[in-house]
Amino acid sequence: MSLIKDIKNGYARKKLWKRLAVLELKSRYQGAVIGSFWIVLTLMLKVFMLSLVYTMVLDRDFKEYVMFLAIGVLTWNFISAVIVTSGTVFKKATNFLLEIKLPHSTFVFQNIYREVISLIMYQLFAIPLVIILKGWSFVSIVWLWALFGYVLIVLNAFFINFWLGWLATRFRDIQPMLSSVIMIIFLVTPILWPPPAEYANSLYFQLNPFYHLLELIRAPMLHNQIPVLSFQVAIGLLVFNMAICFAFYHKVKNRLVYWL
Repeated sequence: MSLIKDIKNGYARKKLWKRLAVLELKSRYQGAVIGSFWIVLTLMLKVFMLSLVYTMVLDRDFKEYVMFLAIGVLTWNFISAVIVTSGTVFKKATNFLLEIKLPHSTFVFQNIYREVISLIMYQLFAIPLVIILKGWSFVSIVWLWALFGYVLIVLNAFFINFWLGWLATRFRDIQPMLSSVIMIIFLVTPILWPPPAEYANSLYFQLNPFYHLLELIRAPMLHNQIPVLSFQVAIGLLVFNMAICFAFYHKVKNRLVYWL
């Protein structure tokens, strides 16, 4: 079975992976009065509190900074979540994989679908926030490029879940390492702090792929600009991640169950 056929067969089981993803989300907030809307409330509280602190520390305008932070944090939350959870994407499905021969993509779809639901819920806070602070006149057709940016981010996440999932299943040290690496990337990437204008084009930022992934969303929504270089980087990352998956799928497809 080729990777393309695996993806087709996995997508055909959408009732299964959609149900599993929704159940997983519900189990996180089981018994909570507002349920999964804690996803939005948590983001609101985080953005508000961080904005109060960092506008004083960085001497920034509150309105401008809170928009910068909201778009950056919600995008980062999705990116970091899909990377960290990719380490357990197949280990969580051990019972399924040992009992039934299912496409690997079934559980990748499950993981991505769950995080995409969270991402959509994040937008219930971020988009109205920008409109309230800037007004309807600020809304532009350029915002559609942010939608394309999210498509590229989700596609990259999909293929990253494949090869990181395989790697973390084979080598158990990968999963705890992912959490540590993500924390380091969070600190060195301009998520909480805007890059200084005089250094925005420096190699420090231009060589950071996560900076470009954030710019896919921030530039169209906050500055009405199309970040051409960032789109080129995101497409290059997608080709890279796809190449890894196609290169190793045949070596992994029949061995995965022995690593569980």
